Amino acid sequence: MLQACGLTVTVDGNTLCRELDMQVRGGQCWALLGRNGVGKTHLLHTLAGLRAPAEGYCLLDGERLHRLPARQRARRLGVLLQDDVSSFPSTVLETALTGRHPFIGRWEVESEADFQRARAALRQMGLSGWEQRVVRSLSGGERRRLDLAVLLTQDPPVMLLDEPLNHLDLAHQVRLLRLLRRLARQQGKAILMVLHDINLAARFCDRVLLLYGAGEWEQGTSHALLDEARLSRLYDTPIRRFDGLFAAQ
Repeated sequence: MLQACGLTVTVDGNTLCRELDMQVRGGQCWALLGRNGVGKTHLLHTLAGLRAPAEGYCLLDGERLHRLPARQRARRLGVLLQDDVSSFPSTVLETALTGRHPFIGRWEVESEADFQRARAALRQMGLSGWEQRVVRSLSGGERRRLDLAVLLTQDPPVMLLDEPLNHLDLAHQVRLLRLLRRLARQQGKAILMVLHDINLAARFCDRVLLLYGAGEWEQGTSHALLDEARLSRLYDTPIRRFDGLFAAQ
């Protein structure tokens, strides 16, 4: 569904990713891993069409991403930003419904089907019954779950998520990752997310993209790439595996 072709990403003259070739297909769940500041967010934004690459291009269902109108792109690709803070006074339900905006005409209003989809997304994120809560009253974890509900309401075939586990406790982290894996396997979604927990990536993602820095990268199956040597290099600290779990030394 989403393909990077010779993609090079630079910031202030520094190369973060050089000549990346990859395909995120339907049914796959990818983890993007790397140290802080290595360029994961910039790469994700480039894959989403939010910033231009230095070289190369991205394809969405075989079409050049940057040539697609914004509305058409938003119907097929959704992005969860690292911290999506809005000061606009709105309720939880009103915010969730913004996920349907790409599908609603300029002079149209939300249909009952749109409301049903938004309520279902809120229920999936454990926010059922909170529809009339003001967004400003939510905690950081509750607001993160609402941001995820917006993406689920949008329901695009391709989902790019920047640190979706931000502010979530362990129970909600596991529930979310189970949901995303189920969306990939059962609904054919193509999912790529920035994660920091190696063990959660190994457990829930079938493929990984490792971003080493200075433009270097590596991609493949989680089983093949998540080993002590690669992870120690990736995080610039010794990583060992004990009883099937990775830990820093």
